[in-house]
Amino acid sequence: MNINKIAYQGDIGSYSYELLINKFPNIEAVPCSSFSELISYVKIEKALGLLPVENSIAGTVNEAYEELIESNLNIFGEYIKKIDHALIGLPNSELGRIKKVKSHPQALQQCNQFLHKNQFELIPIYDTAGGVFQLLDESDETVAAIAGSHFEKDNRFKILKKKISNHDENFTRFLLIGDLEPDLKFQPNKVSSVLISDDKPGSLLKALNVFEQLNINLTKLESRPILGRPWEYKFYIDFELENDAELERIVKKIVDVSKEFKILGYYPKFTP
Repeated sequence: MNINKIAYQGDIGSYSYELLINKFPNIEAVPCSSFSELISYVKIEKALGLLPVENSIAGTVNEAYEELIESNLNIFGEYIKKIDHALIGLPNSELGRIKKVKSHPQALQQCNQFLHKNQFELIPIYDTAGGVFQLLDESDETVAAIAGSHFEKDNRFKILKKKISNHDENFTRFLLIGDLEPDLKFQPNKVSSVLISDDKPGSLLKALNVFEQLNINLTKLESRPILGRPWEYKFYIDFELENDAELERIVKKIVDVSKEFKILGYYPKFTP
């Protein structure tokens, strides 16, 4: 497996890129324009990928989760990054003259109180950093972008306002994914999974009771519609473990009381 390259979604300067170069300074960062492109690159090149899957304000990044589930790639680790959104313009821009703001839909959602208060026209795009670099091409001082405050180090841009998130405690969770297990030394203690319960009364409760019976701590439980199967739902479930034997017992018991149960990854949980 090629662990000399890690693919990420976005441009240089995105939150994914900043996290990647901080955690993996000696590994080549490969930019991708979409989650689909990231997944394809990881598969073809046998590389690793860094995928944002959840934000503490906006919730699950559903597109990323769906791509991960369909890919059959494995999860090898998780990272949590503090998100510091700022409104960014060109050097001569002024906050009072801004009419339009562009950024990734997640960033727009995380800052919607500030944006609504100022009655900006919103322009959703594929990447936070990409929106900042688009300002250079457009040369329109009435347009701004939302991205990380680390852009203050770039004199081509001007920070119009810092800390514009709805809440200061804004964090995004990233997963390190790959096709084959990399040669990394770690002690796994967390599992990400997807459950589809039987279409019978009480079937979901039976599956969840397995975790209670085995005294397993759930850290995530979220229902999502199954694409192409109206009114059927799958459940994202994350839980913590102490050893491999526990995972074997859980899988055996839940398979008996559910329609489908898929392990997405068994990996070390994030520690600050």
